[in-house]
Amino acid sequence: MTRADISLLLITLVALPFVYLHYWQAAGVGTTVRILRGETLLRELPLNKDQEITIEGNLGLSHLQIQNGKIRFTDSPCSGKVCIHKGWLSHSGDFNACLPNRISIEILGQGKFDSMNF
Repeated sequence: MTRADISLLLITLVALPFVYLHYWQAAGVGTTVRILRGETLLRELPLNKDQEITIEGNLGLSHLQIQNGKIRFTDSPCSGKVCIHKGWLSHSGDFNACLPNRISIEILGQGKFDSMNF
């Protein structure tokens, strides 16, 4: 390795934390949730009001829970239950879906990105 290689490596190592902080900082806090069946908007609800929601999808009923500014699937008729295992969503841009039941939720807020940017 030459001096130029070592210099470039050191500059990269020093700059890496700053690049990380600039581009991958946490998303903003979510304020509302958009609930969709397929591509049809069913509801848009605030996250600051605790409630339980039941949505009918292709396979049956999916149950959602909003609590303390977060939302999650609590029950769904799909076989894998991946949507339930994802847990709570609270940041702007977070997204979860029960694909077999065609129900999806996305968090909206003041962040730089929405769920469609990912």
